[in-house]
Amino acid sequence: MLLTVSLASQAQCNENITGQKMQKGMYIYTYPVSAEDKKYVAEILSVDATGFSCRFLHSNTVYQFNDFRRSDDGPATRMQATVRSSRGGAFQTGTVFKMNVFMADPEPCDLAKTEEGSFYDIIATFAADNKTYLARIGMEGEKYMIRFAHSNADYTTDKNFKVLAVKGGGYKVGSQIKVKHARILQF
Repeated sequence: MLLTVSLASQAQCNENITGQKMQKGMYIYTYPVSAEDKKYVAEILSVDATGFSCRFLHSNTVYQFNDFRRSDDGPATRMQATVRSSRGGAFQTGTVFKMNVFMADPEPCDLAKTEEGSFYDIIATFAADNKTYLARIGMEGEKYMIRFAHSNADYTTDKNFKVLAVKGGGYKVGSQIKVKHARILQF
């Protein structure tokens, strides 16, 4: 009986996580306050006492941010930071961004238990080139539907995450994806 209860609790996927700090390898889903309709995804490259650096996935532009703190509005998962500098980026020093920080889930989460109509955040790595991205996943019948946050590309996979169909993405049918549930840091 204890084994059954334990397995059932592992199937539940928690969305938020507390007690964690931003670190290299995490991802942010972000937008500039001046243009809230423009959404971006960036990988955290480094973190120090005054801020962090990240690489925007759509452009490979590296930005340095400072004044990282809870946002003035919104839930405890919403943060904000100010551009300190960039290498070739379009956003000027002083531009304020709102963001959510995502990390790979350190606890078991059985995505096969995803109910149709439910969506979870994931960190997805394509086996072909080992590139990792932030995405959302949901079930549709016996297939997973994955939408990548940086490109809005849609991928349909089987239950083993082998790509069956692609809409707007650069990876081909037959590509293999490694998937890990992602959680939003709550500060």
